[in-house]
Amino acid sequence: MIEGLVLGGTNNQFEVECPDNLVRICGIKGKILKESQGYYNPLAPGDRVSIVPDENDAHQGQIHSLIPRRNHFVRFNQKGKSPQMLAANLDLIVIVTTPAEPPFRPRFVDRLLVQAEAEHIEPLILVNKCDLAPDADLAERLSDWERLGYSVLQVSAQTGFGLDILESRLKGRLSAFVGQSGVGKSSILNALDASLQLRTGGL
Repeated sequence: MIEGLVLGGTNNQFEVECPDNLVRICGIKGKILKESQGYYNPLAPGDRVSIVPDENDAHQGQIHSLIPRRNHFVRFNQKGKSPQMLAANLDLIVIVTTPAEPPFRPRFVDRLLVQAEAEHIEPLILVNKCDLAPDADLAERLSDWERLGYSVLQVSAQTGFGLDILESRLKGRLSAFVGQSGVGKSSILNALDASLQLRTGGL
């Protein structure tokens, strides 16, 4: 049995990165993990699991158990009427917002800060599209968050401004990017690593 890192998955088939540098496609032994009962999904990216590699196929395996999580980040799944895990064992949660396009939503950021605090995950407030004209409320809110001890960083995925600082903050850490649609999460990640080629679109 070996320990692996869950990268993602669908329909109870999960990609697990293993110490031998192979990514195995793994099902769950018994189809359910008792540690995940009550959640919409049994596992999330960042979970660490114990697996048994398939003797006949080096790229397959079976998940036998979930190693206890340090933390997890969830949202409520309306379809399943239960909490859905988005990521686990995070070192950093990057809360992406914008001064405009889409409009600045400070209450959305506040909710994510509360959730990060509850799970003991360090938050970073990342203002993308800083080349746009600022929202009248933005500077005051950023000042308030900094006064409360939160880290704030302004970047532009389009111009590259501030991305070197962001990259240094991410290095060696397991991080999740969260934010409303259109704030530029995929654009930022593509700017940091062009090989990702994440799909982006207009508002």
